[in-house]
Amino acid sequence: MQQLQLPHQLIAMPWRRAKQEVKQHRIDGYYTAMASDDMHEAAVLSAPLFLENWYWFWRQAEPAPASASKVRYGVVLGSHQADWLQSQGLKPELEVNDIAQLIQLLHIGRVDSIIADLEDFNQARVRLKLPAEQFKQRFLRYVALGVYFSQQRLGQRPGLLRHFNAAAHQCATRPFALSDIEQQQISAVMLQHLQALAKTPQLQQAVQQKNLANTPITRTVQLDTEWQQQLAQGDQMPTLAEQILHSASAELLRHWQANYSDVVTEVILMDNQGANVAISRLTSDYWQGDETQFLSVFGQQLSHFIDVVDYDQSTRRFQIKLSVPVQNGAGYHIGVLSIGIDVEHALREQD
Repeated sequence: MQQLQLPHQLIAMPWRRAKQEVKQHRIDGYYTAMASDDMHEAAVLSAPLFLENWYWFWRQAEPAPASASKVRYGVVLGSHQADWLQSQGLKPELEVNDIAQLIQLLHIGRVDSIIADLEDFNQARVRLKLPAEQFKQRFLRYVALGVYFSQQRLGQRPGLLRHFNAAAHQCATRPFALSDIEQQQISAVMLQHLQALAKTPQLQQAVQQKNLANTPITRTVQLDTEWQQQLAQGDQMPTLAEQILHSASAELLRHWQANYSDVVTEVILMDNQGANVAISRLTSDYWQGDETQFLSVFGQQLSHFIDVVDYDQSTRRFQIKLSVPVQNGAGYHIGVLSIGIDVEHALREQD
């Protein structure tokens, strides 16, 4: 709100009360808030300020929890996890005041299973001096937390949500990176398939042919600017994009992606500058040469790179980019192949 130079007042209150206050038009919004069906008529959720990584936790000695009424669930009173369990028709056995109490109850067997943010759980477990080996865990979902602005306030201030979302990245917490275990799980699901695709002769030839054109970087940047400007106008697809999308290599990428339709969201083949050679769907820009998906693998020692988690507000999907180098017969890097991955689907492939 300071970025937008809008006067504001912050009031501390429980989430459940805040939701009712917004519905009754007593306050203009509340945070941190997760998407909730019962808020749709009263408020609109902003772009995320924070991402939580929810896991099921249970004791090492017990089998994995099943989503059944016989499981004794524990929750923090008034938490997002409590609301989510209620939305699933699951009634908690115990409600406590904080995560440390909840972990202690799980440890002594008063409850069978809890849901917690992975980082919150581990920090509290360490404070309690409980060894990690005493617990098992399984990925559940990611949760985007933002601000629910009341429909009434948004009607009074047109453009508020758009401007807030544009400024939100300046206030958001650090980039949300996958844990080492999650990166290993993602790699187990897709890395070998992507590396095999990068060795496809047709794609290697397409990259080599593009590199032979030896386009000056200034021209590549100019084409990127034109690409983005034409997209912003919204009248028609950029001519260059249409050519790339209808190439034989792009058709090959779409055919490959269809085999992993639940997991892979896009495929981008880049030349030695990071410019698009082939794409499975329209990208927001033509040149990826200044992005980590290119810089982290091209000419580097890494065999692959997994980027931080990106949240798509329109689809409410969490995605990461997995990138590998494209090499010629002599093993030299000639380009990069990158795919977008729906993180939640990919991690559930390991369940």
